[in-house]
Amino acid sequence: MTNLAEFELRDSDHTDLFGIFLGVHALPGAVMFLHTTVGCKFKTQMHLVDHDWFCESHNKRLWTGVDDARLIAGSGQRLIEFARTWYERRKPTLAVVVTNAAVELSALDVEAAVADLSRLLPCPVLLLKAPGFRGGLHRGYRRLLEAVWPLLSWDLPAREDHVTLVGYLFDRYEMDHAANLHEIRRLLQALGLHLSAVAFGGVPFEDLRRRVPLSRTLAMLPLARGIVCPEARIAVDVDLPLGLSGSAAFLRRVGEAAGVDRDRVETLVDREMSRAVPLVAHAARRLQGLRAGVFLDTAMAAGVTAFLLDLGMEVPFVSLTDREDADETRFREALGRLAPPGAPYPEVVLCGPSRNESLHAFLDVASRRPVPVAVGSAVQRLVLNRHLTFVVELGYPATQRHALYPMPFFGFKGAVALAQRVLDAANCTF
Repeated sequence: MTNLAEFELRDSDHTDLFGIFLGVHALPGAVMFLHTTVGCKFKTQMHLVDHDWFCESHNKRLWTGVDDARLIAGSGQRLIEFARTWYERRKPTLAVVVTNAAVELSALDVEAAVADLSRLLPCPVLLLKAPGFRGGLHRGYRRLLEAVWPLLSWDLPAREDHVTLVGYLFDRYEMDHAANLHEIRRLLQALGLHLSAVAFGGVPFEDLRRRVPLSRTLAMLPLARGIVCPEARIAVDVDLPLGLSGSAAFLRRVGEAAGVDRDRVETLVDREMSRAVPLVAHAARRLQGLRAGVFLDTAMAAGVTAFLLDLGMEVPFVSLTDREDADETRFREALGRLAPPGAPYPEVVLCGPSRNESLHAFLDVASRRPVPVAVGSAVQRLVLNRHLTFVVELGYPATQRHALYPMPFFGFKGAVALAQRVLDAANCTF
C-alpha cells in the first residue's frame, strides 16, 4: 500500500532550487538565471518578500521561459542570448544558472551553453541543476556555498587573527541577522580576533571573494561541515552559538583553533555569563517546568532545545524540519554537547515529517499535558495558535515577526533576547 504521507507538504517544503535562490539573495550583485519552461515562477519570490521586508528579491532571479519548440530543438542558444542580454542590463558579479526538471529531462545542450557563457561573460558563471522534486532549502544553500568556494582568492596570504564564519544561513536583511553578526563580531574582538567575513552574510560576492581567504581560522557551522578547506587554513567544526552553553562552546572552539590563550577565553566567558545569567534567570523562574515544542532544522533545533532545557523548561516534542537532511543522530549528539548534564531527551523526535504528521504528533503529545509554547516558523504559528500554543517565530519563514530593531538570537545577548521572546510567548504578550 502506498504511504500517502510521502506526497504531503513538509514543514519546510522547499527544494534545492529555493535554497540556491536564498543563497543568491544573500550575495548582493549575484543573479540567478533560472533556465526553465513557461509557467508561474513568482510564488517563491513572493514567499521571500513576505519574509524579508528590507531587501526584496524580485530582481535576483530571471527566467528564460523556454517553450516547447526550444525544448525539442535545444534551448542552449536561448540561454546564451538571454544571459548576455541581461548581463548588459544588470552587470552581475556572479551568474548562477539553475535548471529545473523539465529542462533537465529534455535539454541536452545546457552544459555546453554554460561553458560558452563562461567565456563570453566577464563574471564567473555557475551551473547548478535543481529538479524541483529533490533536496531541500538547506541542501540547496549549501550547494551554492560549495560552488562559490573554489572561486575565492585562496592565493591571498591568511592572517592569524582573522576568522571567517562559514555556513551562516542568511535568509533576510533584517536587523535580527545584523544583530547576530554584530554580536559574534563583538565577542571575537574581545578575544583579539577579527571577523573577516561571513559566508554568507549579505556581503557582495566580490568582497567575499577577497575577505574569506584572509582568515587563517575558518569556523564551520553545521551547514558547512565537511567542505574542504585549503591546507594553509584551519577549519574547526562548531555548533551554532545559540544560548548560554552554545555561545560559550563556540568561543572555546574558535579561540583554541585561533591560538588564543585559554585563560583569556575563560575570562571572556565568565564576564559574559555574569551579565547574561541574572537576566535569563528572571525568565527561567517563570518558565520552570513549562512544556515547549520545537519545529526547526536539525542544527537550530539542537541549540534551541538545549537552551529551553537550560531555562528549566521541558521539551517533550521536536520536529526536525530540514527535509532530507534531518538527522536525529546529529541532533542527539549536538544536544549532548549543549544541554545541561542529565537533561531528559525529548519524548518524540520526528525527522523531516509532513506537516500533517508533525501537527498530529504534536497535538497527541499536547493532549496528555498542555504544551503552551513552541519555537518554529510561520507554518506552525498559523496552525498552533488556534490550539492555544503560542509560537516564537525563528528561522524561515517568519512572516509575522520582522526585526526592525536589532534583536539577536545568537551569542550571549541573543540568549537574553530569546529568553525574552519565550517569556512573552508563555505570557501571550507580543
